[in-house]
Amino acid sequence: MSTAFAVGGAGRGCGLLDADCPDVYFTSAYGTATASADSATWQVAHEHDRLIVPYLSRPVGESDHDASTPYGYAGVHVDPGCAPADLAQFWNRLVEHWRQTRTVAVFLRFSPLDPTSVQAVRALGRVDLVQRQDTITIPVSPGPDEVWDGMEGRSRTAIRKARSVGLTATVRPADLADLMVGSPFRRLYESTMLRLGSQPWYLFPDDYYRQLAAGLDKALSIAEVRNADGMVAACALVMRHRDRAHYHLAGSDHSAGRLGANNLLVWTILCWAAEQGCRLVHLGGGVRPDDGLFRFKRSFGGSRTPFWTGSTVVDPERYSALVAARARQLGVSAHRLLSAGFFPAYRATTH
Repeated sequence: MSTAFAVGGAGRGCGLLDADCPDVYFTSAYGTATASADSATWQVAHEHDRLIVPYLSRPVGESDHDASTPYGYAGVHVDPGCAPADLAQFWNRLVEHWRQTRTVAVFLRFSPLDPTSVQAVRALGRVDLVQRQDTITIPVSPGPDEVWDGMEGRSRTAIRKARSVGLTATVRPADLADLMVGSPFRRLYESTMLRLGSQPWYLFPDDYYRQLAAGLDKALSIAEVRNADGMVAACALVMRHRDRAHYHLAGSDHSAGRLGANNLLVWTILCWAAEQGCRLVHLGGGVRPDDGLFRFKRSFGGSRTPFWTGSTVVDPERYSALVAARARQLGVSAHRLLSAGFFPAYRATTH
């Protein structure tokens, strides 16, 4: 086995520096924070910075594990100069590592900003790929004026309305106090998730925020919209990596949203990113294809970027046994559970 291939985790000398990663979702700073929210261990398999697969290893039962991409967009990074034979060899070694560590199944969320890697993995023929809802990417390097001209009229109108009622917005470095329980961000983000009926895993524990702030440091910013009384009415976390910025977690007071606070929030992030020398801002997608959240993000212009997920079963026999056991718990057939579209099927909570 070539010494170039390595699998490791934070604090274990994995040999891959965060600065060498193609995006924030591949970094140990982000991965370890996400792992803390999922009772998981962050790992990264890589061959220098040519081939990178970050994942969370989670226990399944007493002795098995499964793996998934940290919440967000990473999947597999394949350097454009990497030959198909190199990817195949790397993948074979990684699968053998998963077998040795009793990893039953793997779920991947690919980066919408790296279609070349998606195509390379498709050509590999070892991962089942599914296209999900699109995400929105806004180029900001042309400058705020061109971004403004590219927005839908309704978004520009909402921004003007927000300003006319005295709303103001800023972006600044985030500190730990911004992320703790009782802070305006936590209050607004968590109340927004509850209002939208989001899944419980969208509510992160304190340790997630502590590790995110410590790991990303100056790469983590907070955008805030304040009303005329100086109270925070909308806010969002922004993660920057090289020439791109990611709109991460956001929330707002429902009444302020009607006054254009969310539009002003995103517009301020776009202007800030342009001033910081970023090439693009990735806003992400909606909860469901073309829902209200997606249409809101689409109103800022930019382009739709396809989002793909991938899955692979490393140990088919063990996977079938786990699915059968889960089906019995839910009182359904294994076939029905497998047909529901959730992966891995043995982690399904409904049928």
